[in-house]
Amino acid sequence: MIKVVKYLWYKSFKANTFLCFILKQSLFVLFAIGLLSCQNEINGTDYTQYVNPFIGTQNEGHTFPGATTPHGMVQPSPESYNTYYKGYEMDHVAGYQYNDPWLLGFTQTHLNGVGCPSMSDILLLPINTDTINSESRFNFKSAYRKETEIAKPGYYKVFLDDFKVKVELTATEHVAYHKYTFDNPEDARLLIDLQYGVSWDINTISSNILEASQQFESEYVLSGYRKAKEWAARDLYYVIKFNKPVVTKRQLPAAKGTTEKAPRYVLDFNMEGHQELEILIGVSTVGIKEAKKNLEAEVASWNTFDSVRKNTNQKWNAILNTISIQGGKKKKEAFYTSLYHLYIQPNNIADVDGQYRSANSGIQKASSGKYYSTLSLWDTFRAANPMYTILSPELVSDINTSMLDSYTHMVTDSLNPKEANKYLPRWQLWGKETHTMVGNHAVPVIVDAYLKGIKPKQYTDDDIFDAVWISVTKPHYRNHVQLIDSFGYIPYDVKLSSIDDGRETVSRLLEGIYDDYAAARFAEKLGKSNEANFLYKRAGYYKNVYDKESGFMRGKNANGVFRKHVDNTEVVGEWLEGSDFTEGNAFHYQFHVLHDIPGLQQLMEGKQAFEKKLDQLFFSKSKPEVKTLVWNIHGTYGQYWHGNEPCHHLPYLYKYTNAPEKTDKIIKTLVDEYYYTKPDGLMGNDDCGQMSAWYMFSVLGFYPVNPTGGEYVLGAPQVEEATIRLPNNKMFTIKANNLTDKNFVVKSIMLNGKKIDRNYINHNEIINGGELIFEMGNY
Repeated sequence: MIKVVKYLWYKSFKANTFLCFILKQSLFVLFAIGLLSCQNEINGTDYTQYVNPFIGTQNEGHTFPGATTPHGMVQPSPESYNTYYKGYEMDHVAGYQYNDPWLLGFTQTHLNGVGCPSMSDILLLPINTDTINSESRFNFKSAYRKETEIAKPGYYKVFLDDFKVKVELTATEHVAYHKYTFDNPEDARLLIDLQYGVSWDINTISSNILEASQQFESEYVLSGYRKAKEWAARDLYYVIKFNKPVVTKRQLPAAKGTTEKAPRYVLDFNMEGHQELEILIGVSTVGIKEAKKNLEAEVASWNTFDSVRKNTNQKWNAILNTISIQGGKKKKEAFYTSLYHLYIQPNNIADVDGQYRSANSGIQKASSGKYYSTLSLWDTFRAANPMYTILSPELVSDINTSMLDSYTHMVTDSLNPKEANKYLPRWQLWGKETHTMVGNHAVPVIVDAYLKGIKPKQYTDDDIFDAVWISVTKPHYRNHVQLIDSFGYIPYDVKLSSIDDGRETVSRLLEGIYDDYAAARFAEKLGKSNEANFLYKRAGYYKNVYDKESGFMRGKNANGVFRKHVDNTEVVGEWLEGSDFTEGNAFHYQFHVLHDIPGLQQLMEGKQAFEKKLDQLFFSKSKPEVKTLVWNIHGTYGQYWHGNEPCHHLPYLYKYTNAPEKTDKIIKTLVDEYYYTKPDGLMGNDDCGQMSAWYMFSVLGFYPVNPTGGEYVLGAPQVEEATIRLPNNKMFTIKANNLTDKNFVVKSIMLNGKKIDRNYINHNEIINGGELIFEMGNY
């Protein structure tokens, strides 16, 4: 093209100067278009346009709309309020509900999609009012219009109607960056609430802080320390910097009848004729000095809000760019928001120099330079962590190194000092063990990665095996190995030690023996045959709690008698003494044998009986029900409960029967109807990316039913084409030929030009690159 234009330009120069000019301009335009095209090719698609951070912010999704970097330590985001939020309310554990009419302010830390309240540290609210003597913090709130609220990866904006101020938020890894533009800068004020934090009961905020200290170092700097207790006691050191000087500061009175440990201030500023007030908040678990170092390393100067925002957006684009899909706008929005939610955590809480504060052994140096916490392993071991092994093996290595650092530095099991044994994290929050949920699911995460060739840094095979072996064979909180080794199950009526409480006995066994299976595979890989045989034997103990008479897994007493008169639909958990299950019912845990589906089928008398039991679950006229708590369960399909993780592998189990098309039908329904692009578009807590990872796997067409098996069961892709850009510079492409709303059933599958008749693809076949083609037909 350019050669042709050059030739025409040359010929026209001799014939007509004006024509020469026109063609010359055309050449420049074509050249510019060519450059722009090349630039777009280099930069790629801006995938952040498809991310909607508001998805999951209404009802039980428990996501937040504010700004954060991938795996960042801070997440500046709004705190919302409504007139119904006067006491206990689970839906505000993340601090925000989309439909709330008021905002209380903007805090610096948040969790993505969890079921327990924590974080929401250091509340800031720009105001322009003199109503500063009120004891109630809830008098400081502003209405806002939804059309002014914008959320994108790394950026949040809203206009506070009551105070006439535009709020913009962005972030680096350790620094929250606030920018306030006041309509009336002469009245600019700022409320800083250092006592605030989310909790189960809004009325207990006054007791949230165990310790606090703070000081104004100058008219530009406030620094301090706070220890918040909710869920897990956390140490937070911070430095708050203002780009305008504080001219007056007033401390508000504490609420009546409380002993608040941290103050609330109202600050007045000399705006010097400007409308904008900028604020930086740097944080650390180690100290104020370290918080300052983090801030200085990541935001070197003022008036860089837009550049920080752009840089954070680019970091998100690098993550989102790993997968491209062909589909409609809503499908892309749901997919890339899921990918975004997946990479919000786990969070690196180490300072820029690699230091962090461990659970009970003081300040440590992270072996990899990063220390990843926020480990919701009961949820994420199922799909989120396996997805990381495909997309981000280096991240996986650092996460697993962090978990081994945690084990190495652990001094004691603080809940049971007389029976103290070290163990890998279960549910770790900012380096503190919350002791939440059951199992030792760091074990399958570490083993799965190891078997895929992804090893922790700075640790030998013997180091890793020691952590795995001790975690699954020595007693600690909710790890009833003495009972299991004595009885082959956990009897609900026997206590050998203070850690035995007769609760969730079936779930604790089934979840625990999956960890045993993973540990056995690791021992086998290392040539430790005695240990492997011992653990493989334990992994078969699911047979000891299967009641053939009822066809369900059942609690069992020390005499070997199964529990009678069980309501199979009732969801039970740790809140009930003598409960069999963990946040589930008999239907959900009937199939919780992730590592041995063929053995479970045999126990249930074959494929046909197995399929019938699946039908009874998915096509039941009744729904799961919590009868002892106020808990509305959403996202059910018969007895299947998509909003909670023990069910997530169940739709894929039809692929082990003679009716694999039932998986395809269920997957299509779940993808189309249980995930959508509105604030209430998640049918349950996102649980640190697990709900999102399930969606991504299911859209792509495969799922890790056995997360440590190295295999992914082939499902039914929900887009016509998807390409995974692998870290080794290879591509893995999935195509679904003839896919339509009616043609959603898999008829045949080709891998790299060869037909495959098995129901799975293995990890190496993905990471080696290639093409997976599904031929689709009608149901």
